[in-house]
Amino acid sequence: VEETSGQWRHFLRRLADESAQLEEDKQKARDYEWRVRVRSTGNRAATAYARNFSFTIGQPASFDESDDHPSALEHVLAALAADLVNGFATHCHQAGLEIDDLECTVKGRLHDVLAQVGISDGDPSLSGLDLSLFATSPEKGAVLREAWETVRKRSPLLQTLAKSCDINDRFVVM
Repeated sequence: VEETSGQWRHFLRRLADESAQLEEDKQKARDYEWRVRVRSTGNRAATAYARNFSFTIGQPASFDESDDHPSALEHVLAALAADLVNGFATHCHQAGLEIDDLECTVKGRLHDVLAQVGISDGDPSLSGLDLSLFATSPEKGAVLREAWETVRKRSPLLQTLAKSCDINDRFVVM
């Protein structure tokens, strides 16, 4: 910005290598790795450290109604629900869609729960997930369903888990 004889002149500088910088930023994003460190803290618990956060994770899976910490399996299910809720909220905000409330429930089943506790030699992996996303919004249902499909396709956790187990999902607009 420069002033001459009572007039303001504005100069805009356009970067010649703007597209090169964009390509460099895209490559950095492609190469990014998320890191988590986990230490055993005794009594069927571990502490996970991710960036500037720490949280406690209980045993791999639990059948008790009450434990000191959520199980590792519950953390996976909660992470999937958070991925979908936060992804949907962000997408709707960017698209100018009004959302009053969002909630997601996720239920998971193992192929052979006895294999997880060492009683059988079966498959302890997830066999299926049932998830429901509930949205309260003044927007039209068709517009929200389209947003939901976009979020489903972009969800890293949903797309990863869909490759290894059956997922039944439903989207409910209220």
